Amino acid sequence: MKMKRIGDALIDAGVITNAQLQEALAYVKKRGIRLGEALIEMGLIGENDLMHCLSEQLGIPSIPDEDLVVDPSVIHEVPYVMAKKHNLIPLGVQNGRLVVATFDPLNINIIDDIESRARRPVTLVLASSRRIAEAIEQYYSGAENIAQTLKQVQDMEDENILARLDDEALSVQDTPVVKFVNQILQKAVKENASDVHIEVDHIDFHIRFRIDGLLQTMFRPKMHLHSLIVSRLKVMSRMDVSEHRLPQDGRIMLKVENELVDFRTSTIPCMHGENMVVRILNRGPQFRKLSELGFSDEGLKRLDGLVARSHGLVLVAGQTGSGKTTTLYSVLKLLNDEKVKIITLEDPVEMQLAMLNQIQVNPKIDLTFANGLRSILRMDPDIIMIGEIRDRETAQLSINAAMTGHLVFSTIHTGTAAEVPVRLREMGVEPYLIANTLVGSIAQRLVRLNCPNCLEEEQLPGRILGRFKPDFKSFHGKGCPSCNRIGYRGRTCIEEVMPTDTILRQKMLAGASTEELEDAAVKAGMRTLFATGVDKVKAKLTSFEELARVM
Repeated sequence: MKMKRIGDALIDAGVITNAQLQEALAYVKKRGIRLGEALIEMGLIGENDLMHCLSEQLGIPSIPDEDLVVDPSVIHEVPYVMAKKHNLIPLGVQNGRLVVATFDPLNINIIDDIESRARRPVTLVLASSRRIAEAIEQYYSGAENIAQTLKQVQDMEDENILARLDDEALSVQDTPVVKFVNQILQKAVKENASDVHIEVDHIDFHIRFRIDGLLQTMFRPKMHLHSLIVSRLKVMSRMDVSEHRLPQDGRIMLKVENELVDFRTSTIPCMHGENMVVRILNRGPQFRKLSELGFSDEGLKRLDGLVARSHGLVLVAGQTGSGKTTTLYSVLKLLNDEKVKIITLEDPVEMQLAMLNQIQVNPKIDLTFANGLRSILRMDPDIIMIGEIRDRETAQLSINAAMTGHLVFSTIHTGTAAEVPVRLREMGVEPYLIANTLVGSIAQRLVRLNCPNCLEEEQLPGRILGRFKPDFKSFHGKGCPSCNRIGYRGRTCIEEVMPTDTILRQKMLAGASTEELEDAAVKAGMRTLFATGVDKVKAKLTSFEELARVM
């Protein structure tokens, strides 16, 4: 296609006049750029006008900004320098063809170059230059090295890899697989991921990051690389590389941006190979004040009252990953003082705090929560934090410690604050002991925060809206470059705090049900998890959809 035809098409569409076209052609000669660029620079047309014209003339589909999503596993197909210079980006593979988004489909030479590099045909789609530029910064930022390394690893022959699969080969720091594994861990830290999942099934090998509580696929390397990557992580974790039948646990300490990061690794044998999870723990000082956790003003006031006690048992309830440990560390940070002795018993020790005596549980040598608690009671502590109450023995010992003048904090797996005394009772703890030692229970969840840059009203079903006042509205993020097209960025806490007052104590003694305890707590002023969540929905901090997901 000649440039004149684009100009003629724009004239026929009534977008520009013939005089404007002649003016633009003169501008083209002067600047040495394409006609489309000239028309946009001169302000005669917009990007959408040119995209529509090119789409019609060339029969190339165009995609709106919100639909431009990149599969990270194909980023290496187009080098960063090329993508940046020509403002194009690979989106994925469809029917064996590499799909590339561009704003300049007439640049035939560069398309030929991409096909030669990728060794497969290219399918073009049109997208706005602004959105492509955003995507380049989003997906290539800090990723050009990892993409190039993955390309090097993928190019290695399967037979050669397996032939050299030993500890020595997997320990050489300048090999592509070693670089790739290091870069995966570094990227996970930079993305604020909590876990890295390395998994294979009968169809695919995928590497996923858990970010803000949800898993996202980041890479899909070739299948034969799975055992190599897992083996490299085993070497780093000091696991037995030759053992594939039994689960193993390990630990990696790696410096990321001059900060020492603690990774805990676990493997488990599955149908199609060993799968691995890498949990990312302490990353230097991450302690937050209680006021920064997201608690409501009323919940924070009640929590302050609980931590001000001199003795008793305070339990934090919630699902795995609901922020219980973060809350307890914030409490310990508040209470930490040279005048008091604080001892913790954890599995694992996730954050390190000065002046605390922190003990790592180790079942292999019979250092369990129960056995460790017996020992630390002889160490004259003022405050004790136990990672989790899992059984009757630990629960009984915790209550005994609370009865003898210690302030004891721990976590327990229940859904609500009112379920905590019921769960203790189910573990075999006598109701009178629960009533006399449990000074309060807290339940919490983590909800994702709406991206403030792409808020739009959320359409709720009539059955949901019927539960609220007519003017109730919910907002969510529709997805934009700043939130990686997810609509959410970061998390905050919703909570319910249930101090044990006289009425609740009497009901605990009588063996009351969860419903009876919750009714009494609400009458005494407790706001439930759902109520504090709705407050955040009304404040546009999160969406009703997100609140429903965690409840």
